[in-house]
Amino acid sequence: MQIEDLNPWWKTSNIEEGFRKMEQRDAFHTILKYLKDRQIICITGLRRTGKTVLMHHLISHMIKEIPKESVLYYNFDLLDESIENILKQYGSKVKIDIKKERIFVFLDEVQKHKNWENELKLLYDNFLNIKFLVSGSSSLFIEKKTKESLGGRAFSFMLEPMRFAEYSRIAGFKYDEERLTLYKGEIEKAFGHYLSIGGFPELIGETDPEKIGMYVKELVVDKIIYMDIPQAFKIDEPELLSRIFMIISSSPGMIFDYGAIASDLQRNRKTISNYVSYLEKAFLIKKIYNYSKNLLTSEKKLKKIYPVSTAFAYFANAEPGKIIETAVLMNSDFRYFSRKGDKEVDFVKAEKGAVIPVEVKYAGRIRIREFKGLLKFMRDYGLKEGLAITKEHEAEENVSGFKVKFVPIWKWMLKNRRSKLYIE
Repeated sequence: MQIEDLNPWWKTSNIEEGFRKMEQRDAFHTILKYLKDRQIICITGLRRTGKTVLMHHLISHMIKEIPKESVLYYNFDLLDESIENILKQYGSKVKIDIKKERIFVFLDEVQKHKNWENELKLLYDNFLNIKFLVSGSSSLFIEKKTKESLGGRAFSFMLEPMRFAEYSRIAGFKYDEERLTLYKGEIEKAFGHYLSIGGFPELIGETDPEKIGMYVKELVVDKIIYMDIPQAFKIDEPELLSRIFMIISSSPGMIFDYGAIASDLQRNRKTISNYVSYLEKAFLIKKIYNYSKNLLTSEKKLKKIYPVSTAFAYFANAEPGKIIETAVLMNSDFRYFSRKGDKEVDFVKAEKGAVIPVEVKYAGRIRIREFKGLLKFMRDYGLKEGLAITKEHEAEENVSGFKVKFVPIWKWMLKNRRSKLYIE
């Protein structure tokens, strides 16, 4: 494969048909605002969330406004070459002076190229005319390489599975936001499909459970567990990784007891702890922490672990209520839960000084006794308001002197649009 094969717009001014047909992720408009800045744009996230498609959507937008030869795309998944040599080939092919002319360089799956961060740092410091945009599927790509070698030189964005509002837009589901109840049946059907595909954009049109399961297992989970993580951490037991991941996916929100899991799997506690951290760094799982007013203390206390996508829980045969909890976490930025004695709150939203306890009750009948944990948390922290995410109950009620807002999950998700992007 030649470099021009990866850049068809040099000849035709067009992006490949498949990329143009796919809808833009919400992240497209966010990242677009940073194209004029000097800093490198780093896009990372779970496999199959659309990083390559996002890059091509950005390219498609750019070649309408700047010379098409000014944009270079390279994929290290397909070819490996030094970044300097890639630039030299590019300059020779399109007859452009890479030292003088303003150019945009997209490097996809760059973490697969050894020493990429030092090469990129050198080029960034010496070629002020080049804007670099790079992608990677490992969080080490952000956590370690970008911070250590590219400190102050990069903006980082994380692309996660779609939230339900984004799924609805991309799937072309139409509804009147002011009259959502009219569309309740259609929304609930769409929500059921969303749970099964777990926010993966390529699965939007797929309804065959067997094909969805095959996609999730072979193109996402197995690729990460048997290829990505072993390459990054030189581990000897990918099967152990798989077993730990299945335990977490089948029991989302479990209080993870490293000692007990180590005993069950006949491994030492440190090995289990390391393997869980690898799953987290590969974006397969997410931890949340037992809330404390001192947030530093929270990080040292009990931890609950969830798979990052409902598709993982769905095909691990997790309980329906636990799949719903996973969906709530996917559609939020919650970092905490609360457990004191036998009283628990599913999630705690702590943001900008405001604290709101959140209970998830996906049952047809709401029983006040099920909210003892929520009420105790509000009482302990002197709070006036709590949130209950339900299957269909909607109201604002006074419960034992506290205000509790009940919201159907599909309505809460459609109104909770903010995409999970972070910028450093």
